[in-house]
Amino acid sequence: LHIGANEGQERHDYEANGASPCLYVEPVDAAFSALRTNLAAMPFHRAIQAVCAEREGEEVMFNVASNGGQSSSLLPLGVHAEHHPDIVYTGAQRMVTTTVDRIVAEFSPGRMPNLLVIDAQGSDLQVLRGATRSLPAVDGVYIEVSEAPLYEGGCTLDEITGFLKGFDLRLRWLRLNGAGHGEAFYCRPKSRAISMPDYDGVVSEGKPAAQSSLCEWSYFDAANGPQGGVDGPLTGRPGFHTDIEDAPWWQVDLEAVHALNEVRVFNRMDCARERSRTLQVLLSDDGETWRCVHDQ
Repeated sequence: LHIGANEGQERHDYEANGASPCLYVEPVDAAFSALRTNLAAMPFHRAIQAVCAEREGEEVMFNVASNGGQSSSLLPLGVHAEHHPDIVYTGAQRMVTTTVDRIVAEFSPGRMPNLLVIDAQGSDLQVLRGATRSLPAVDGVYIEVSEAPLYEGGCTLDEITGFLKGFDLRLRWLRLNGAGHGEAFYCRPKSRAISMPDYDGVVSEGKPAAQSSLCEWSYFDAANGPQGGVDGPLTGRPGFHTDIEDAPWWQVDLEAVHALNEVRVFNRMDCARERSRTLQVLLSDDGETWRCVHDQ
């Protein structure tokens, strides 16, 4: 979830790293129009026009900056005008605020994005204060910071660090320029290793498999339809292939209850790797009641 995405300059980086779905929030009319165009050919990358703050439903005048909207802010320019005298406000948009929590509830219900990127030009702490229901489920926060307020009434690095510490998000990386402005990354301390069952070999190979549908490619690369997922050889080509449908599935029957050390899925490598972007792994003791143990 990227707050203050401008025209989506980072979209190709997100896509290259397999981030999907991605939500991009941008307030400025012209920048949002460009953002929507830039994301048009990128499935599961969505543009949202909104201004995030601490509380939702408040009417504000959002200042639009002359540098393509990149320095636009809820706040007056302040010291920013001294550091960048070439950048001025050219107008303002009347808008109603929303919050990160509201964005998540409306556009990603039940599935909190694991990375929160905030580029809110001085009002970054306000954005975080509007994310208190979401932050406990976030793995990392990448955010603009400043040792002293860059915008009038803006926040500081110490304030952001203190606020995120309350959610067990700790400063792990920091880059500041000579004027004390830059970016920071916060994430959780590494958890202690989980105790796993003793490894007892591969228990899925050769076991009965099934899938929700078969397409014309199901027997093209895979020698035996769904059995191609458990036949042993790893070729980088598809082992099985469902038809086009809303919720395709493939399953293997281990024919007994096992204590699993891991579930290892080998994605195809020749093309179309992104099709696994929403992969879920579910387990069942009886083939009727299922529990999700991994959500990509």
